[in-house]
Amino acid sequence: MTTLVVDTSEGVRIRLDLAGAGSRFAAGLLDLITLGVGSFFIFGLLVLFSSVDPSGASAFVLGLFFGGLALLGMGYHILFHAYGNGATPGKRALGIRVVTTEGQPPSIFQLFVRALLQPIDAFLMLPISIGLIVIAATPRNQRLGDLVAGTMVVRNVQHPFVEDPFPGEKWSTLMVRTLPLTPGVVGRLSPDERSLLRAIVTRRGLIEDERRALFVESAKHFSERLGLGPFADARDVLKELYLFVREFPPQQAA
Repeated sequence: MTTLVVDTSEGVRIRLDLAGAGSRFAAGLLDLITLGVGSFFIFGLLVLFSSVDPSGASAFVLGLFFGGLALLGMGYHILFHAYGNGATPGKRALGIRVVTTEGQPPSIFQLFVRALLQPIDAFLMLPISIGLIVIAATPRNQRLGDLVAGTMVVRNVQHPFVEDPFPGEKWSTLMVRTLPLTPGVVGRLSPDERSLLRAIVTRRGLIEDERRALFVESAKHFSERLGLGPFADARDVLKELYLFVREFPPQQAA
């Protein structure tokens, strides 16, 4: 398994495990089967409708269906990748998904480019699919569509964020509280700063050195911003502040 380290938009680095040619081929095969079954079902409905349609309009629709099969395949991949967290049903079954080379969700344009070049990757044989050859030959396991679109396929080993980093814990029940926190003090945090605090404590998948540096710099920022004074452990500062904000949201402080 190939592991790639990428820089995120927050200026930190995370590890991503790249999907190999085997898992991508299997996912593509599952998607092809899913698309084939869906197309056959639609075809059956159209044929059934045409048998009871005296106007002949259903025959025209049936012709459009056959003419639009290629567009149907493109639409399948674009829509599922766009609204399925970067994964088609086949990719989801294999535990892989599409991201940009920076580890972010791909744009609709990037997904369109991937889908547009997919027939070349899948059906140009030299003597096997050129897509598999390029995946095996490139450092980021990218096919032609990925190279042009600036995307790659990674494994869903770990979600970068967790919903609740401290389940069941409350600031009011902490055995040790070191920060002089009050609703008035925390009320000075802007909504963006509260969102930043949550993003920091819920982020997963960071390289340990990067995580430590991020925590220290963030703790310094919040300590200076709120006048909390010196601290010994940045993790304790962020945890205590996060738990207080979660238990006593500023909008309820008045």
